[in-house]
Amino acid sequence: MKNIYKLSFIVFLSVFTLFQSCETVELEKLQDPNALSPDQADPTLLFNSVQLNYKNTVAIFNNLGGQLSRIDYMSGRVYYENYPGSTLNGAWSNLYSGMIPDIANIESLNTEGTYDYILGISKAMEAHILMLFVDYIGDVVYTEANMPDEFPSPSLDDDQAVYQSALSLLNEATSLLNSSTESVQLDLFFDDLNDQDIATEKWIKFINTLRMRVALTTGDYQGVINATNVIETAEDNVVFAYGDNQQNPDNRHPDYASDYTDSGAGLYRSNWLMNLMAGELGDVTGDDDPRRRYYFYRQSAVTPGSITNLLYEGNEQFYIYPDILGLSTEDAQTLTCSVQDTPTHLQFTEEEDYWCSVRLGYWGRVHGNAEGIPPDTFDRTASGVYPAGGRFDDNPDYVFLDTPQENLTFYDASVGLGLGAGGTGIEPIILSSYVEFWRAEAYAMRGNYTMASTHLEAGLEESINYVTSFGALDTAADKIFEPTEERIEDFIANTIENFEDAPNTTALDAQDWPIEKSKLDILGEQFFIAMYGGAADAYNFIRRTGYPRTLARSIDPNPGLFPRTLLYPANEVSANPNVNQRQDNSSQVFWDSGITNPAN
Repeated sequence: MKNIYKLSFIVFLSVFTLFQSCETVELEKLQDPNALSPDQADPTLLFNSVQLNYKNTVAIFNNLGGQLSRIDYMSGRVYYENYPGSTLNGAWSNLYSGMIPDIANIESLNTEGTYDYILGISKAMEAHILMLFVDYIGDVVYTEANMPDEFPSPSLDDDQAVYQSALSLLNEATSLLNSSTESVQLDLFFDDLNDQDIATEKWIKFINTLRMRVALTTGDYQGVINATNVIETAEDNVVFAYGDNQQNPDNRHPDYASDYTDSGAGLYRSNWLMNLMAGELGDVTGDDDPRRRYYFYRQSAVTPGSITNLLYEGNEQFYIYPDILGLSTEDAQTLTCSVQDTPTHLQFTEEEDYWCSVRLGYWGRVHGNAEGIPPDTFDRTASGVYPAGGRFDDNPDYVFLDTPQENLTFYDASVGLGLGAGGTGIEPIILSSYVEFWRAEAYAMRGNYTMASTHLEAGLEESINYVTSFGALDTAADKIFEPTEERIEDFIANTIENFEDAPNTTALDAQDWPIEKSKLDILGEQFFIAMYGGAADAYNFIRRTGYPRTLARSIDPNPGLFPRTLLYPANEVSANPNVNQRQDNSSQVFWDSGITNPAN
């Protein structure tokens, strides 16, 4: 895994970014009297700022998409209250106070085409962020943005028109990159190439992949199928690589910085995702997902209220262990739901098995759990080596018992500063596996399930191969628990067999759960697993298809309307009289047909 910048450079960027973050969000006040005039600016430094604002903004959407799709844990019980007007303040500022004016300055300085390369990349990044804003909030400011003299209170543009503007930016970006002759200048994504032609090819693939994304989002499935020269291998993946520096600045993956501390893990992982990937009994049954030990690092062998495996020393037989520890006072303090009844609306559903705790020691929270924080920081499951640069989970899927009368012997596992890969993870933006899942979806929506199966298989292979390559980053881990090639092949083969055997559609039972998984349920689950850490587009999939219907229901029986869009950034609403705040989350983006997922 590459180191994408030197320490001295990071220090500068950190200070530079901190300065920018203090600027006002108000679009009519973008001219900073303390800033350099455009003719004094350094295009390379502006480009650095554009790239960091791009990464930070994608990370915000990745987090939101992960929470709404259950790939990550969502803490609030009521959707409307959980995503207030402040939710997108930072992302809005990154785009309108950072990226757009910086790109305009680069363009004004590009009088002789000297900066075609960095301008082309910048415009592609701007296009992607514009599309994400449309996907999440609909109509946004664009044509009147950053012209305070002419438009002190810029109006909102129609969301479909903004998508078209984004496509125009992609066309401009392609032309600029194709005409570029200057050498690579601190490209934070492909900086290790040192080859103008190769770097340009990769960015062209990124642009074509964004066009493919537009086709998928807007229902142009033939456009998805026909897309060429897109991201198709791990070498072309667009990711931002984090470092392992702890201070001045801390450039580690944010999840690592939260989870690998002297006081334990600070985040909760999604019970839904861990349950989906654990299989029936992990290594014992061999039906687990081969990526789970890379995604999650367990600190506990048993989760109160659930089960694990027992192994008698000197005996090869495994036993299921009903966890009576959940009835103890100590465990009730760390996982109070383990001594509570299953919520009525989750009884007799699949979620009854994991709404509180997951088997095999996976310790997280289910969708909407808003309980207080107990003393469980050295119990909860932490982020793993992928994508956060944490520890590879080399803990066994069982606990030892010398004799039936003796106490359990738990393995010694914990997080801490510097453990694992030290935070040298990535921010996934667009991966080759995503592209294969897009193709699978397009074929499925056209009823060609044979080709959908082919690309589902390709997506699984791309995802698993990429994820498992991160195991080498944790040099201290015992790799005996890494999945074998045979185990991976079996998992993929079983998943494809389940997809091909599944009906095209299935009915819902009395609790609104599918009576059995349909093809799109399976496709959606596998796409969501592949998007772990980079889940911005999972939110689109839910609204676009209404699948997967097997998502965890909220722990609150009345979580309110699942957001079709989020609220406008409060800072912009308060500063711009032409932007009125929504009173609910019912507004639909132009491409949203209103399909309802029963899990919401």
